[in-house]
Amino acid sequence: MYLACVTDTPDTQLTTDHSMEGTLGFEILEYGAERGRARFAVEDRVRQPFGIVHGGAYAALAESLASWCTYEAVRGDGNAAMGQSNFTSFMRPVSEGTVTAEAHCTHRGRTSWVWEVEFTDDQGRRCATTRVTMAVRPAPGG
Repeated sequence: MYLACVTDTPDTQLTTDHSMEGTLGFEILEYGAERGRARFAVEDRVRQPFGIVHGGAYAALAESLASWCTYEAVRGDGNAAMGQSNFTSFMRPVSEGTVTAEAHCTHRGRTSWVWEVEFTDDQGRRCATTRVTMAVRPAPGG
């Protein structure tokens, strides 16, 4: 399994090694209602043909991290969290090392949450920023 968490993982329908997180090698370091942190190694599985990190890897990690963070906060009320929108801007290409994501919640509503996710390279330079809106809905089967 590639996904590693510092706390227990929430109940899900897929194990993380069979989901996008596991396939792309995402490591969730911390997740909670206010902030989250994650990272991935820059390997061929996240690179585009020119050797830099594919934009989809940033968007996927941002949505995954915002999903885990929101779900952690709303699952006690019988709710689930799922991506509603995802907008990523790229500042600097990354071709090696590790990309780290830091997510901060900017809006906590009854049916939607908004997260800002900043990505940095190993030198601490910003390489991308994502705004993710999460829909909060009743959990399936709940």
